[in-house]
Amino acid sequence: MPTFVSDYRPIACCNTLYKAITKILVKRLQRVLPLMIDHSQNAFVPGRSISDNILLAQELLAGYNQARLPARCMLKVDIQKAYDSVEWDFLLETLRLFNFPQQFIILIKQCVSTASFSISLNGSIYGFFKSSRGLRQGDPISPYLFVLVMEVWSTLIRHRVQQATQFQYHWKCKELGLINLCFADDVLLFCKAHIPSIKVLTDTLSEFASLSGLKVNPVKSQIIISRARYSRNGNTSWNMPLIDKVDARLAGAGNAKVAWDQLCKPKAEGGLGVRRLVTANQALILKQLWRILQNDGTSIWVDWIHQNRLRHTTIWTFNRDTGSWSWKKMLKLRPLLQRGVVYKVGDGSSFNLWQDIWHDRGPLCLNYPRGPAITGLPLSSTLSSVLQQNSWNWPATTDADIAEIISQLPPTYPAAPDTICWRNTSGTYTVKSATLLIQPANPPIHWHGLLQGDTNGCVLCGGQFIESHNHLFFNCWYSKRCLAILKNEIKFQWPYEEWQRGITWASKRWRGNHLVNAALRATLAALVYRLWAERNNRIFAATSSPAEITSKNVLEDVRMRIMVADIFS
Repeated sequence: MPTFVSDYRPIACCNTLYKAITKILVKRLQRVLPLMIDHSQNAFVPGRSISDNILLAQELLAGYNQARLPARCMLKVDIQKAYDSVEWDFLLETLRLFNFPQQFIILIKQCVSTASFSISLNGSIYGFFKSSRGLRQGDPISPYLFVLVMEVWSTLIRHRVQQATQFQYHWKCKELGLINLCFADDVLLFCKAHIPSIKVLTDTLSEFASLSGLKVNPVKSQIIISRARYSRNGNTSWNMPLIDKVDARLAGAGNAKVAWDQLCKPKAEGGLGVRRLVTANQALILKQLWRILQNDGTSIWVDWIHQNRLRHTTIWTFNRDTGSWSWKKMLKLRPLLQRGVVYKVGDGSSFNLWQDIWHDRGPLCLNYPRGPAITGLPLSSTLSSVLQQNSWNWPATTDADIAEIISQLPPTYPAAPDTICWRNTSGTYTVKSATLLIQPANPPIHWHGLLQGDTNGCVLCGGQFIESHNHLFFNCWYSKRCLAILKNEIKFQWPYEEWQRGITWASKRWRGNHLVNAALRATLAALVYRLWAERNNRIFAATSSPAEITSKNVLEDVRMRIMVADIFS
């Protein structure tokens, strides 16, 4: 329950017709949003992933406790009541600056300015008033409008930084011009840890607040400076060993009837296709490594990795113990990535001669470290340096290692550019194909397709009826035959054809420690067990027994049960 007026949150209920209209507007807006929004914003932008901002923030924050690195500063800014504070005039002017059609702007104005609210106090609704600012909570178009508003702030802060002569960029951010990362209504600001740079950022926040109505929440905002002590609350949701702990609890659950390894096998191999948490996590991490290899220019995190981590090397030969925890964990999966990647040599202009895995032997600089010195080709050489007129043209040498490399050269496709493909039919990475690559291969179960007949048919009566509790106990002719034999032998009565009614009747009728009641209970238990065993033997062992043998086994079970009870009574 809210205790202060500031704790109230306006929630505008949107009807179905309204949501249908705004979803149409969203579809149109999504087409142009990636062209308008800077790469510092990835939330709600089609074709981008907010995980890029998370990974990049981890890289920039890595080593903040190390004195040997330059002084750095990060401001974690929380915007107070972000959606509820947007000024409508500012929003509409933003749409005009982005050259949206006038009719589109009119529709947006109708969407945001028609909300009305009541106050819920002590469980009752009071009052009815119209809003004067803010975006509707729960409206499909609100996140996209807020992204446009924040893009104005990103543009403003870049402009102010360019004007400020004393501003200094955060470590390893100047070449990309990286100042801010947006996570919807949370923002990270980066600069060098010195007062003039921090003042530029804080002044810009104040200026933007006066224009848009979006103010900083000082209670939830933080400033972190490198080489300064700060506390961080423990949070198990960030603790990756939690995944291992949950997986271990699932795998080691008591009284498991089937091994967890068997359940995790694909269905074609006799399992249920249940994904391991560890395997799923590795497949998703491999996707990030695959994006680094593709480097299509759509990810700010990938651009930063190539600019700073892989400037003079490749992902295959990077061996420095630097970077964030997540980056180091990613590098440990490079052997898995190498199993799924195929380098198709084209004109040779994109692949590194010594550091890429275009050759079957992997990075040549690791297997043949003397190669650059022997051939005279530096470590930064591309494959085009040994390709001439659509064929291989290596420097003449008598070195046995180089001769071995030349003897195993792959085919080239000089008319096409160099291409990195994934080992599947489409050549594109998918989490499903990576999961199959990670899982150990087992021989497929070929005989499952040889089973004939309806799998739901009762095997005791030749599949004439659907198998169920009521049928198997005791409507099947086989079980009825067993009942008839037991009735004749020991006067065993079972008056009901419905399983549940029969169990209810028996639990009331055969109570107590009387010998007759104990024998009747033992007979029912033995009969159910023997019928179920006979059913399983016919399915899995291809053996069968007549009803007379099954009934005889039931009587023997009852006799042994009574003898044991007499001995220990």
